[in-house]
Amino acid sequence: MEKIKINTIIEIAGKPEEHVKETINKLMNILRKNDKLKIIKEEIAPTKKTEVASPNNPDKKLEIYSSFAELEIDLPNFDELMQFIFAFMPSSIEILEPEKLKIDQKDIENSMNDLLGRLHHHSKAMMEYQALKQQIMQLKQKAISEKKE
Repeated sequence: MEKIKINTIIEIAGKPEEHVKETINKLMNILRKNDKLKIIKEEIAPTKKTEVASPNNPDKKLEIYSSFAELEIDLPNFDELMQFIFAFMPSSIEILEPEKLKIDQKDIENSMNDLLGRLHHHSKAMMEYQALKQQIMQLKQKAISEKKE
């Protein structure tokens, strides 16, 4: 399997500003210590404050801080690329080299099965969340009804 060179962006957003700065630095330290990849270039953007609409009240603005790391990375093979994607959830990936990939069947199967496992896990969590939300709403309605009586 051939080496793969990528350009990627990993974003961090949250609050307070210090937390975002610490998190991006911790992330970079983890990446630098990872012996499965080699960072060729790295650029970390300064932390920036932005306002976004509140999910509960679109008229209300929330302040959040964000930063990102733009990286050029060498990975030994397709499987390690997929592991990188699962572990670090980058917002974008650009494959710089090679132009055409020759991928072993087993590497694709392993990556697809990892992806399917994660999707099933998230699907199960969402179903459990929906069921819990429904139970809470029913209890809330029951409490309102009992209060009216």
